[in-house]
Amino acid sequence: MQAVGLLFLIIALPVATFGFGPSILGRYDDGHRMNVVCRVDSAEANMSSSRSAKGAGGAQPQVTFHTNCGNLLYLEGVDRSSMQRIASAVEPGERYRFTVGAGSFRLRAGLKVLKVAPEIYSYTAVLASETPRR
Repeated sequence: MQAVGLLFLIIALPVATFGFGPSILGRYDDGHRMNVVCRVDSAEANMSSSRSAKGAGGAQPQVTFHTNCGNLLYLEGVDRSSMQRIASAVEPGERYRFTVGAGSFRLRAGLKVLKVAPEIYSYTAVLASETPRR
């Protein structure tokens, strides 16, 4: 019985986690979105074969937002002709409101180890009137 339990821990659990986990997390994120406000340090247009929280994929254009909340990936509507324009329109040092999947955002510290960043569904600059005074 212990051998079966050990086999489950060594083989079945990792296969289930890495095989089905990204799909489950992606579906969860699609139904559970949250808004977060982060300061953007930089935005970078790039082609990446890395994966988002939704799972593995091929090379695709994306914009990576480097923020005080961690790295966030913007994929929606990004193509080779628009990725540089989107990245250059971002003002470094400014605060932006991002709509992200709640699951992947809350798990971002653990996902960072796997080089997986939460996906941005939408974003907008935070108005100066919305910024708290110090």
